[in-house]
Amino acid sequence: MSLQNAGIVTAPSAFTPTGGTALTFVSAGNFAAGKVTLYVAADTDFRVRRTIDVTVKTPTPQLSTPNGYTQARGKAIFKKPKLLANGKITVNTVTVDVAYDVECTQAEIQELMDVGAQMLVDSDFIPVYKALSLA
Repeated sequence: MSLQNAGIVTAPSAFTPTGGTALTFVSAGNFAAGKVTLYVAADTDFRVRRTIDVTVKTPTPQLSTPNGYTQARGKAIFKKPKLLANGKITVNTVTVDVAYDVECTQAEIQELMDVGAQMLVDSDFIPVYKALSLA
């Protein structure tokens, strides 16, 4: 199938990765209001340490929005630095950002998360990320 005929499953029973190597993340200890940074404990070279920055934003009153509140938001950014052949470092990232209205049910929030997860791993979407193809 192509992206134009992409298929996504709603309300899947589970997402279960198998194989691979488990990464253990620990807190970097720099807690701020609504933000924490985690890093892979096994990464000994600080320059290429893999991290996840997690932020949450609680809805706040805002009269110009449809129900008088901003959206709730949970965001995680995985960063994987790479040491290039020329000696410079670049940072590759994946961002997961879930935003929803305060009136959403837990089931509606879960559906957003389920669809988002599938957009990262479903074979219909893989060409978007690996080949930058919309075909």
